[in-house]
Amino acid sequence: MLKLALEKELTEFSANPIDAVEGGLIVAQIIDRNAEVDWFRQELDRLAFEIGPGPAIHIVDCLRNRGFIGAKDNYYSLDNSRLDMVMRTKQGIPITLALVVMGVSQKTEIDVQGINFPRHFMLRIGDQFVDPFAMRMASSEELSKWLTENRVNAQDAFQVATPSQIVNRMLNNIRMLFQQTREYVRALEISDYQLMLVPENYVIYLERAEIWGNLGDSDMVVGELRKALEFSPGPDFSKRVEERLVSLEGLSPPSDLN
Repeated sequence: MLKLALEKELTEFSANPIDAVEGGLIVAQIIDRNAEVDWFRQELDRLAFEIGPGPAIHIVDCLRNRGFIGAKDNYYSLDNSRLDMVMRTKQGIPITLALVVMGVSQKTEIDVQGINFPRHFMLRIGDQFVDPFAMRMASSEELSKWLTENRVNAQDAFQVATPSQIVNRMLNNIRMLFQQTREYVRALEISDYQLMLVPENYVIYLERAEIWGNLGDSDMVVGELRKALEFSPGPDFSKRVEERLVSLEGLSPPSDLN
């Protein structure tokens, strides 16, 4: 594992993962150690004071009227995953805009939950859903229709996201961006942070195997695949990984007889 600059901060967060916004600020510093996290906190306090308590639509309308909206022209910019930059530009991706809404709601003592909706992070304030990217209310019927049209399993679509899951989802976005730009060392760094939060997540080990493959280190690929196999979710997955290991190591396939 690489030496991690924010290891202490993320360790403290994972030991007591209460505030997703503070977790998001750690992510901002992972991206850039010079992220203006104190300024973000001051701006969030100011926004909460100006907006004040009220129903979900009040908070959402106030933020939209102040210019907060999804970043459509530069969606894949790394800045959209930095809370301080999102506060400054008032644009971001669903999960970072959600944390702005969440931060304001929490400071005005309004109950808010992150929702691990597939492909598009959502919020629930009371019994109402919020689409943070469009900065508007969204009905459960509308979301269910989207799931049906996109053939996505609705079983887990409305699960509440814990602060640790929110931070891991943010880190996942960042790691994928670094992989897409072939910044593989930074992608490995981000995956190291992810493993601090979810050390038994087989998917991360698979991603690390792919990264090491791009770096040309077959021994590390084998090591990561063996870790993925250790935390396998089931026999079908194990079989696929074992077959890949056989091809890499030149070993005979394991016998089904025992």
